[in-house]
Amino acid sequence: MFFLMEGPFAFAREIQPAVTEADQPAAEETVSSASLDPDASPALRFEVTPHLSIGAKMQLSVLRRSNRDLNNKKEDDQNRTETTLGLATEVIPRTDIEIFAEARLTDQRFFMDGEGQTTDETKVRLKRGYILWRGAVFPAIDLQVGRQRFADSREWIYDENLDAVRLKLNKDLFALEFSVSSNLFDPEDPEDRIRNYVAYAAYEPSKGDKIALYWIARHSPGGDQNPEFVGLSWRGKSFQNQKYWLDLASISGRDGSVKLQGYGADLRWTYLFDQWMEPSITLGYAFGSGDPNPLDDVDGSFRQTGLQDNQGKFNGAVKFKYYGELFDPELSNMRIRTFGLGIIPFKKTSLDFVYYSYSLVYSHLAPNHTLRDVGIKKDPSGKSKDLGHEVDLIVGLKISRLARVEISTAAFIPGKAFPGSDSAYSGEMTVRILF
Repeated sequence: MFFLMEGPFAFAREIQPAVTEADQPAAEETVSSASLDPDASPALRFEVTPHLSIGAKMQLSVLRRSNRDLNNKKEDDQNRTETTLGLATEVIPRTDIEIFAEARLTDQRFFMDGEGQTTDETKVRLKRGYILWRGAVFPAIDLQVGRQRFADSREWIYDENLDAVRLKLNKDLFALEFSVSSNLFDPEDPEDRIRNYVAYAAYEPSKGDKIALYWIARHSPGGDQNPEFVGLSWRGKSFQNQKYWLDLASISGRDGSVKLQGYGADLRWTYLFDQWMEPSITLGYAFGSGDPNPLDDVDGSFRQTGLQDNQGKFNGAVKFKYYGELFDPELSNMRIRTFGLGIIPFKKTSLDFVYYSYSLVYSHLAPNHTLRDVGIKKDPSGKSKDLGHEVDLIVGLKISRLARVEISTAAFIPGKAFPGSDSAYSGEMTVRILF
């Protein structure tokens, strides 16, 4: 076992674009968000004094992944247990100033079949914390400084804790924010040192509908990488028994001597039947452009921001990886078709059955056939566009307002792009408790 203390000056708390947890009611809505979202800060349930509140959350997760190299003859199964305890506190010295900090203890244990070795890692860090000054510039403009969570509702754009200076305007149906961010105190790899510039504008024409435009520029310290993203996000519930969302984005800029020029889209629609067990169906199609000629100095492949998590929910009580719990790719040079069935058999239980079909936009021979950030450990042959299929089952159980159990199982069946390969499997159970 080894012990690490990280980021003594790290700051943070959970923020969505142009919306902070401090903008939400302190009771039911915040508790629900904290128990649903695995990355949320603990709900501040205990008021020590009128100016000081605290909260805590514990999470236990057990994960097993089998045959990610798609070869049954080689043992590469992975088992992981993770225990997390989060403690949060908020101080309000004045009505216009909030100070928040969250410490998180995480213990991870890995066991790899075939290697016979167990790795145990324990970390303690100040996960998030910030100072929020309401009306710092003008009455409707807030200033937030520190490590903050940048997260959109589907985490398609980003879900990351970043040290940032952030200006936010919230006015009736409009929201606007600008920020500069990076990881200043505890970077673990060169990508953490990238500086991010974000502009985000949102409009809510009616309850349940939200349209947002954003621009994100990411500049590496050496200046050799400077991708820029321009995108549109649309979330809607205005039609009866229907939910829909659309994400569109383009990428430009440079990666070294290569010019970036790609685009991506994700469209999903969920219909809720007014019947026993509240059945629902979800249809989705995601597209990330590919590069028709990998040998020139223009890369036509779309890539996501590098800050995304691609997690959300359809109509159930559980967030999950909506590009597949196991394959879980970054949307690049790929088409992803999704079909989901969901039911709520009991008031506090939901089941989602989700099927995915994956294919390449362009199939190239080595060394230009690798996938970006996927959950398997084998590259396609370059001779077929058919990547394969995945079937997931996600179960969510709300034991109480303060406790949830989540179970997911997944099977990835490789396609013709992986000739002679075997299927891969995963299963995970998570228990989350608020105090």
